Amino acid sequence: MSDDPYVVLGVPVDASDEQVRRAYLALARTHHPDQHASAPADERARHEREMRRINSAWQVLGDPDRRRAHDAIRAESGPSVIRSSGERQPFVPFDDGDDEVHPELLDDAGVEGTGVGSGLQVGPVVFVLGGVFGIVVGVLVQLPFLVGVGAVGLIGGSLAFLAAPAVAIARSRSAERNP
Repeated sequence: MSDDPYVVLGVPVDASDEQVRRAYLALARTHHPDQHASAPADERARHEREMRRINSAWQVLGDPDRRRAHDAIRAESGPSVIRSSGERQPFVPFDDGDDEVHPELLDDAGVEGTGVGSGLQVGPVVFVLGGVFGIVVGVLVQLPFLVGVGAVGLIGGSLAFLAAPAVAIARSRSAERNP
């Protein structure tokens, strides 16, 4: 059994990135352990081993830099350089060594003026829960006024849920325009 990533994913060496991605997803859907939760233990173990091989192949071919490096080594030494060890390897998290924070992963919490106040974060929850409580208690004790207050609280809380992201977006755009 070869551990060459191209063989594992079943794609040709000149496969496009999209072809590699599709092959990975198809194999992952087939061999993912969650798909075999009710299978016998030996079958689950076989799928887990195969999923580890598939993930290892994807780790190489899914990253353009790693794929180029692999292809260079493969061209120099041939595909037989990569051999299967046959032993079960523990899961090792992917580490690209790049500890730099990627801006697209950040939220706006670090930009002054873009945060949503705690009142707008907690307020909608309080209003919705208070509204539900008011409606339930109003119905139980037969107080139409309390049911009305509960309905207003429920509607107000729902609108506040919609307002919080709108306020955050507006503040973020304003902060981007006026740094």
